[in-house]
Amino acid sequence: MDINALKTKTIALFKQGLTPIELTQSIVVSGLVSTIPILGVSTFLLTALSLKRKLNLPIMIAQSYIMWPIQVIMIIPFINIGEFIFSVPKTNHSPQEIIASFQNSFFATLSHLSFELLCGFGGWLFTAVPFSVGVYLVSIFILKTIDKVKRQN
Repeated sequence: MDINALKTKTIALFKQGLTPIELTQSIVVSGLVSTIPILGVSTFLLTALSLKRKLNLPIMIAQSYIMWPIQVIMIIPFINIGEFIFSVPKTNHSPQEIIASFQNSFFATLSHLSFELLCGFGGWLFTAVPFSVGVYLVSIFILKTIDKVKRQN
């Protein structure tokens, strides 16, 4: 198989006949879900969302793997934002401690760190969701502007 055939097949896999707006939805939704501050749930959620909304699962999963370091880095900031929003005392868990806890037992971590994860989820809802909506709206505006310019030429 030559390089051009491989390139064509790879592009077809990632496009899957979707419009630019649908591809944008896949990328933005994947970016949003991939940063949820609860390790181990993003792949399941992305798969469910891609099947329900007919989004591009290969792009979403690939982006999820790429964004894993960002997810880990953002756990503590999301928890801190959630603690600030809910006016609760600050906890002092490190990312390494949280990751090790998830690696040992997913459900025990949910039980042991449930309040912190709830604060992190709240912080994620109040920051990442509005940010992603903004990115999506700007992307749609840019795509429509490009389409309008193409039609005029």
